[in-house]
Amino acid sequence: MQPIHSSVLLVGADHVTCQWLGLHALLQEQPDLRVLADVTQTSEALRMTTDQHPDYTLIDAAVSGMGLVPFGRQVRRASPESRVVVIGTRETLRRDTLTQLTEQKVRGYLLWEGLGGDTVVHCLALVGEDEMLVGQRAVLDELLAAPELRSHPRGDEPALTDEERAALSLLIEGLRQEEIADAMHLSGITVRRMMTKLRATFGVRTTNALCWQAGRLGFVPVDDAMGALRIVNAERNVSHR
Repeated sequence: MQPIHSSVLLVGADHVTCQWLGLHALLQEQPDLRVLADVTQTSEALRMTTDQHPDYTLIDAAVSGMGLVPFGRQVRRASPESRVVVIGTRETLRRDTLTQLTEQKVRGYLLWEGLGGDTVVHCLALVGEDEMLVGQRAVLDELLAAPELRSHPRGDEPALTDEERAALSLLIEGLRQEEIADAMHLSGITVRRMMTKLRATFGVRTTNALCWQAGRLGFVPVDDAMGALRIVNAERNVSHR
């Protein structure tokens, strides 16, 4: 894993908790991570996102103002390259909310319950590496239990070519599209088109849902499909020091 040399914007709820203060202190201690600001107003957060384009935007799911989903959408529009990580509870990160955030290409999902400091740093590093979902197993299970992100495959047994099956297997193994292209001696454009076709064939909108759907329909083992996601484990609790 590559070290982080990045900036992060923290967007908290109006009611600042000891957990949030501890998280702020933890991130400030990271030598390769610069905290741009810690704000609670969504308008101020959007201004900073537009002006400074942080590498990461870490959002408390209880953020006030316009609400988490509309705010996430505005953050993505203001700085499409910024990687967004959301931290919440099982109440604030319900399945419908997770589905909408995923459709906005929010990649990182963490729960305050039992959240370890090392877990947050690990999540940020993984979110910066590729386009897969990153999070604790409990929240990813909740997301992927949704009825295929409100989409369904065309038929029970999609017909795949040998080349498409090979590409899907490599994707499940965790390879990025450029690595799949190298492994299969194909151009990047060809692989991107193949992935677009596979998502359409399986009736899903995202690469993450493609992995899960492939497992659900028996094209790959379900455990392998879950393994294609980036799962981080809770370790030491984040607390105010």
